[in-house]
Amino acid sequence: MSVIPAGLMPHIKRFGWSGVVALGVVFVMLAGINPVTLISGKVSPPPPPTSITGVPAASATAEQVAAYPTVVGGEAELMWRRFFWQTAIRFPRVTLKVVENSSGFGCGLAGKDLTVMYCPQNRVVYADADAYQRLRTRFPLGADYAMAYLVAEAYGHHVQWALGIFTDLVTLQTQNDPDKVRAKELAIDQQGACYAAMWTITAGIDELNDNPAVMAAVDAVEANRGNAIINLPLGIVVPEVLSRASSAARSTWYGKGYAIPAPGSCKLDKIESEGLV
Repeated sequence: MSVIPAGLMPHIKRFGWSGVVALGVVFVMLAGINPVTLISGKVSPPPPPTSITGVPAASATAEQVAAYPTVVGGEAELMWRRFFWQTAIRFPRVTLKVVENSSGFGCGLAGKDLTVMYCPQNRVVYADADAYQRLRTRFPLGADYAMAYLVAEAYGHHVQWALGIFTDLVTLQTQNDPDKVRAKELAIDQQGACYAAMWTITAGIDELNDNPAVMAAVDAVEANRGNAIINLPLGIVVPEVLSRASSAARSTWYGKGYAIPAPGSCKLDKIESEGLV
């Protein structure tokens, strides 16, 4: 008696044993079963969350909500490490710290609902978990991707620090020329938006700049930053509280970073030459 079911014999004759096995694997995968699980008996761990799959549910716990900025930060850092590797430049260390509230900010920063801040003095991106929760309550449809946008922008500020852009700004500040200082600050802000767009598309997310719910949440955070309390030594730049470019200017450079996600799309001299404010 054959151990092979009679109904299977025509397929074996047509495709051979390897073909039948391959088809079986395909059918198993389509059924949502990991073939490795069938062979080894071991259940594969679920894939790590991404900025898309890791978005907290509306009913998420405080711990689940607080975990999301770290997911985004990991993606943004990986993107930048790849770009720096391509240019043979070492990507400098950066850390993301999710703190319970703004009292956990370092670098002499303080103030309610600042939400995300980058401190170049210790190369830390701070994410305020309480402020994030309040943002979710106020903007339930846009807060999560707004948080992601702000974290990605903060990592862009770390890149600006690494490229010496903040040092150039400090030099201008010593020259007592407010117009040049403001122009440089506006260019830095537009470049930050461009860098955030680079992360957005590499993460597989649609243009956030075209999402009114997301941008309303971002604008609410930006409005709070005017009340930030900063106690830093001279020569240390906090990019989030520099002069902010117009929404149109930021949108223009966000679009360019999204269209071609490469550092060359966001070069500061390009932004400065176009004179957008």
